[in-house]
Amino acid sequence: MTTWKENINILHLEDNPDDVDLLKIVLGKSKLKHSLKIALTKKEFLSEELSKYDLIICDYNLKDYDGLTAIKYVRSHDPIKPVILLSGTVGEELAADLLKAGASDFVLKSNLKKIAIAIERTMHEASVKWEKQRFQREVVEKNLILDTLFDSFMDMIFLKDVDGRYVKVNRAFSEFLKLHEGEIIGGTEYELFPDEIASEAIKNDEFVKLSGKPVLYDLELNHEGRRLVMEISKTPLLEEGKVTGIVGTCRDVTSKKILLEETIKAKSILSQAEKLTLSGSFEYDADLDLINCSSNFKQILKLRIEGDTISFRKFAQMIKEEDRHIFDEGINKSIDNYEEYHNEHRFLIKSKDKLEIKYIKLVLRPDYKDEKGVRFYGTLVDVTAEHENQIYLMNKQEQEREELARELHDNLGQKMNAISMYISKIYDDMPENKDLEKVKNLSHETIDDLGYLINNISVKQIEEHSLDYAIDKLLTYVPASFTMDKKYEYNEEDLSPFVKAQVYRVIQEALNNAIKYSEATEVSMHLKQEGGILSLLIKDNGKGFVVEEVLNGNGLQNITHRVRRSNGLINIDSKKGQGTRLEVKMPIS
Repeated sequence: MTTWKENINILHLEDNPDDVDLLKIVLGKSKLKHSLKIALTKKEFLSEELSKYDLIICDYNLKDYDGLTAIKYVRSHDPIKPVILLSGTVGEELAADLLKAGASDFVLKSNLKKIAIAIERTMHEASVKWEKQRFQREVVEKNLILDTLFDSFMDMIFLKDVDGRYVKVNRAFSEFLKLHEGEIIGGTEYELFPDEIASEAIKNDEFVKLSGKPVLYDLELNHEGRRLVMEISKTPLLEEGKVTGIVGTCRDVTSKKILLEETIKAKSILSQAEKLTLSGSFEYDADLDLINCSSNFKQILKLRIEGDTISFRKFAQMIKEEDRHIFDEGINKSIDNYEEYHNEHRFLIKSKDKLEIKYIKLVLRPDYKDEKGVRFYGTLVDVTAEHENQIYLMNKQEQEREELARELHDNLGQKMNAISMYISKIYDDMPENKDLEKVKNLSHETIDDLGYLINNISVKQIEEHSLDYAIDKLLTYVPASFTMDKKYEYNEEDLSPFVKAQVYRVIQEALNNAIKYSEATEVSMHLKQEGGILSLLIKDNGKGFVVEEVLNGNGLQNITHRVRRSNGLINIDSKKGQGTRLEVKMPIS
């Protein structure tokens, strides 16, 4: 006999003290660990909390109670708790009734020595029942949790057996088909869906069953008059390496699909537009210092990179070294102030085994919706052909100006000088003639104006003398009412002829604006070379203006145009009543 190892709490219902003592003696001789509580009356028995006890032993015949009623009372509280009846004599019919009522066992008082065996047996049977009940309760709870989770998903979830029949579906699945779960369970694809959908589903089911691998596919259908795109995943249920079923999900990805299609379409349109305009677009994150670029961006710069991301540093290193300082200064100012930047720069593009120079127009605009203030959007345009055409036109204009200046000097200038000499000679003979004196003075003024005009339209003095000389000559025409301060700190031999011509024209235009419009009395000009950069600073104490209001004027447009064609940077700072400050920086070559 296997001895019960746990302590058994026993409630004994017995109104005969002698029988109680006898039971105590028998249990005492057994090896059962137990504690015994005696209820001598019905009242005492009913007052006990049955959950405290593991076993109930009761006499069948009691003065104010009976065993059968006691069994029914115990069973009303606990369907498993073991109950053993003790009786002097029990017939077969009564024994059957007792067992049917819920007695676990019964023992004759004449054979009380078997009580320990009966207790162990009934306790073992009860423990098996308790364990089974606990397992069933856990199963119910787990099924309830599973059902709750199943039904909480917005996605449609299903379970199919190996024959392709639906075993379980969630609420979303039932609502989609507008069927109760009971109408779906046991059904096949062809019984629940149109042939085309069913055929695709079965094809993917077969793949999962044969390969033992999951599958993911999209399914398009017309559902209630609208386009519906479902993303369906199917995963095999494996038992000892064998597929025993399929679990799957269906997710509505219509919005995602439409958005993806619109994005692809937009990218295609953008790509075609960029190709037509020789442009590329990009997104710049100043915090990460990364550029996410379009395919045409990479094509223009001939970038051989995987993906669409490059560092801003790598991008900046493609700019010609002479231009890089100006680029860095302009970009940093744009980022710090979260403002727009646009300029033209020379890029060194590696084509096959050689480097070629491309002129790139760069525009960078902040994303004002970005709360962090680090995101910018930009475009770059290959303006190499346009730049070369503009340089050609500018050089052509200078040549035409040279020819016009030469013609004015050699033809009209010589004639005006001759006329002036003749008039002066006549005036010497007729000094009293006032009209003749006016003609003589007018001829001299005309010669001076002609000289100013010739100097204005020509940069020949730069070639024949120097940039200093040409600027100083230009300053001789500044009205005497102006206080002029100038400072030169550069090596003219380092400057290319093109840059010298552009600097001269910018100074000429700036002085012309100051003289005509500013009402200034003081003008300062500082021309300074720092490494490969030539800086020009012109300031006046005039009445100033609102930059945005006159930015499209011919004067400022001409200056801006020349600076950018020189791959330079321009900054105009002016306010009404506070004068004007013009700062230009450009590479020396």
